[in-house]
Amino acid sequence: MRMTVRTIVAALAIAGTAFAQDPEKLKVGSQAPEGMNEHVEFIQGDSFGAFSRDNVYVVEFWATWCGPCKQSIPHINKIHRELAPKGLVVVGVSDETPEKVRPFVKQMGATMSYPVVVQKKDDQFMKEKWMKAAEQNGIPCAFVVNRAGKVVFIGHPMDPEFERAARLSVANRYDPELFKRVDETVTEARRVAKMRDWRQAQSLYEKAIDEDPVTLLDYGFELWRMLKDQAGDPKAAEASIRGLVDKVSKDKYALIEATNYLATATDVKSRDLDAAQYAADKLKSLAGTSDPQAMSAIAAVAAARGDWAAAADMQYDAWMAAPPSVKDGFKKALDTYEERRSGGK
Repeated sequence: MRMTVRTIVAALAIAGTAFAQDPEKLKVGSQAPEGMNEHVEFIQGDSFGAFSRDNVYVVEFWATWCGPCKQSIPHINKIHRELAPKGLVVVGVSDETPEKVRPFVKQMGATMSYPVVVQKKDDQFMKEKWMKAAEQNGIPCAFVVNRAGKVVFIGHPMDPEFERAARLSVANRYDPELFKRVDETVTEARRVAKMRDWRQAQSLYEKAIDEDPVTLLDYGFELWRMLKDQAGDPKAAEASIRGLVDKVSKDKYALIEATNYLATATDVKSRDLDAAQYAADKLKSLAGTSDPQAMSAIAAVAAARGDWAAAADMQYDAWMAAPPSVKDGFKKALDTYEERRSGGK
């Protein structure tokens, strides 16, 4: 359920009255409007300038009077807390006054920890360039903007596709059209796997994955799990996962995702830590030791191997390199590794 908007905030600069009267259409695939800071007042959090290729953005419209908005806030906050260290920036946008929004945000406390803004007085830019341009007249309404600055999702934040868009965009792996294109092949691979025709299933999975290994990384993990746990073929599984790592070895975000997954996977009978180390080595070669996300993923592999000293040292470097707004997420892992290094459990 969504409530009708009374007035919605303006987030980016109006390029003239012509746009105000007849806004350019904003749809999935459009370049996101720029210049939010000029038109809003931050109630919580710091201004972040122009959209950066280092980040994925969620711009979510809400109001204190909106029941469905209140229900979605904890869900958005959960995604924010989990993905902020990986580059997600969430901004909640209200059209109400600071006097109305500030006490609400304070009351929400830790359940609404992401940045919150209100429009400046008499500034209707967000309404024109975002909501009206996207033909949206109800809240809550969320926009997901990928690292290329393009809108990849418009809709209700409780829609499962919203979370999928946010998660995969953080890893540079969200392409709805591609998923539709390979869906038939993957469905057939799963059907054949149920019949225990492992060779044919593997062939079908690989056919789909080869369309775009970076975007379809999860299907590569699915193939690995099938070969490892269902087919009981560890050699084929190892060859498959190393081949997948090789295919994505030029994409930092895909390598981070693969390294983290192999180090921490809970959906397999046993992890392949040699494959995890293989991915970590590729990641270190590509990203060096200055990227906090990459260093944290490499630390996770050391932790999985029980090398708590190496894990703590690398995670410390990741924590130091992380932006202030996301340091807490890195510190939590660091504290765990330090405790284990000192003999704690």
